[in-house]
Amino acid sequence: MAVPRSIMQRNPVMIFAGSFWSGATENGLANGFRTLGWAVQEIDNRDFQINPGRHLGLRLAARVFGKNMVKNYQNRILENCRVLKPDVFLTVKGIGITPDLLRQIRALGVCTMMYYPDVAFNHRGVSVESFNEYDLFITTKTFQLEYLENMLGSEHVTYVPHGYSSSVHRPVFDCTSEESYHIDLLYSGNHSPYKQRWLEETLAILPEEISVEIVGNRWARHGSAGVLARCGMPGAQMGVAYARAIQTARINIAIHFGPTASGWEDLVSTRTFEIPACKGFMLHIDNDEVREFFKPGEEIDVFSTPEELADKVRFYLARPELRAQMIERAYARCVPAYSYAARAKLMADIVATKQWTT
Repeated sequence: MAVPRSIMQRNPVMIFAGSFWSGATENGLANGFRTLGWAVQEIDNRDFQINPGRHLGLRLAARVFGKNMVKNYQNRILENCRVLKPDVFLTVKGIGITPDLLRQIRALGVCTMMYYPDVAFNHRGVSVESFNEYDLFITTKTFQLEYLENMLGSEHVTYVPHGYSSSVHRPVFDCTSEESYHIDLLYSGNHSPYKQRWLEETLAILPEEISVEIVGNRWARHGSAGVLARCGMPGAQMGVAYARAIQTARINIAIHFGPTASGWEDLVSTRTFEIPACKGFMLHIDNDEVREFFKPGEEIDVFSTPEELADKVRFYLARPELRAQMIERAYARCVPAYSYAARAKLMADIVATKQWTT
């Protein structure tokens, strides 16, 4: 017998628009909300070539058909909101999301939320003009809070840190021995001039017998000469391959994009949490914020200059037992407390206590 509609209990429903590749912030948050009992409908902007990445053919197609693709993407979002009547519309970065679309969603009585995990707002497809149409704007950057509160009002802004995706950022091997590591030193992340300078200055100090690999986009183009020429550069590695690369490196370096035109500079990033979650040993650029998440000298270690980084690389390469102990402590600190499932719980709790007018 069918349950009468008047007594049926509906789980919370979310329309989530973004890019859901394996290991993406969107993927981690969507699965996190599902563990909380939310029904999550994903609308992947890659299906509309809104976020074509670095593939030349897709970029050319996006230029030719861009406006129609964006409109189709927006129509799909609005159609899903009308049919499913979600409690929340969530997006990451909001690429392709316009103020008018958000006003239409809010007119349906849907709470609109942005999760913004980036140091800058000047990305292609991101509409800063749309920010005041979000009932809740969530930043992963503490240094953005004052700016956003002045723009949007403090009641519409909050901070939730980066995290890691539990389904991807996890150990590939049950245990590793010193003989099983494939590389001494690993940097994972896309190229930037700031990162290149850090690596060049550090490697100029380290002996050449220390093996080094750089995983990410654009390194072969920019680092094929000079001291970086000694590094392996396999390009981008995603999903399990990325987790495996982290776990099978004796030391992982965590440095970020560097200073931006706004004057803002990353203090932590997704790598801050992904490396310990994959049971990688981490040397992280030093700042007060990373010290809030991990204990230097016990779980990870930190550095402030290329000379200090080189010294600590030599120190920890010579102490495999200490590295193994610190890996386990950092993993225990990170997993599951810093997962996107935990971040989703924070966001759901904030939604439950807020009352917005649409």
